[in-house]
Amino acid sequence: MDEFSARRLRNVIPALLEQRHVVVSGGASFAGYLIDLAIMQVRLALHDISEEELNQFSNALSDGLL
Repeated sequence: MDEFSARRLRNVIPALLEQRHVVVSGGASFAGYLIDLAIMQVRLALHDISEEELNQFSNALSDGLL
């Protein structure tokens, strides 16, 4: 990812966080959850983490908790 694209994605996160605050404050917790997922997707893209890598990490954490 080039620096321009990364900067644009980084600029999206504060806007999404603000929107999350607005919808959760208004009682729309599920909408807040969906925005959390969008934020996570942006952060994964910024750090070039694939869904497969995230899945493996999640599985490793789950195995450690059992």
